[in-house]
Amino acid sequence: MSVDVETIIEDRKVTYRRYIDVPVSLAFEAWSTREHLSRWWGPDGFTLTTLSLDFSSGGTWEFVMHGPDGHNYRNRIRFLEIDRPRLIRYAHWGDGEGGPDVEFEASVLFEASGDGTRLTLVQLFPSPEELQRVQSKYRAIEGARQHMDSFARYVESAKGKGE
Repeated sequence: MSVDVETIIEDRKVTYRRYIDVPVSLAFEAWSTREHLSRWWGPDGFTLTTLSLDFSSGGTWEFVMHGPDGHNYRNRIRFLEIDRPRLIRYAHWGDGEGGPDVEFEASVLFEASGDGTRLTLVQLFPSPEELQRVQSKYRAIEGARQHMDSFARYVESAKGKGE
């Protein structure tokens, strides 16, 4: 059974932690394959179109998040480090309505915990002011919490279906 997302905000870093009742192998797979990503990525109400995905160190993932308000947000991730099935580290760029608008680095850590996974997502922004700007403009922290919830719902449902 999942528990709520623990959120810690420090300076220019936001850390999200959550236990998910699926094995590390499924959690990692769901964070690293096109088929899975399209089913859960993003905050509530968003859908996703992947334009390209090269899940390898140095590879990129280009995608469009379709907001419930009808706006499309182009995003690009460059994978900086992949240590299967323990760590995914990436640089993320996102476009707002008027062009490039969001930039941060993130690390996703998958740790076995009993029969499940302790998932930790750390987002590191260029400055505390940039984190505050993105939070004010996009409600980034709540969006990331919803993102983690969406992931947990999806992988726990996938586990129940034997995927």
